[in-house]
Amino acid sequence: MFCPDCLYEYGKGIKKCPDCGAQLVEKLPEQDDDSDINIETAELAEVYDELEEGLLRSMLMDRGIYSFTRSNLLPHTGAIMTVFRKRGIGTVIVNREDLEKAGEVLKDFKEVKKSGK
Repeated sequence: MFCPDCLYEYGKGIKKCPDCGAQLVEKLPEQDDDSDINIETAELAEVYDELEEGLLRSMLMDRGIYSFTRSNLLPHTGAIMTVFRKRGIGTVIVNREDLEKAGEVLKDFKEVKKSGK
């Protein structure tokens, strides 16, 4: 089963996307070959655990902003790659054209994080 919005695949028995709530479909529609499209991305924020990552990406999704996380974790060990400074588990990346709007979401995220709600 696949989410038509997030494009994630889920196991049998799951009917609704746990991330966005969309009804899952058995097969994703065929997509055009967009290999010639060049999308510029930008780093939005470093996140320090899965909870922060999930909350920030959920807030972005609620505002219609696509994002993904570039991991700082080493494969197979889960150790965080670091050289000279404390690093989080990854960096949330957005489309450059959404960066300003995403910055507003980041401000809201920091307020939520600060208030502990």
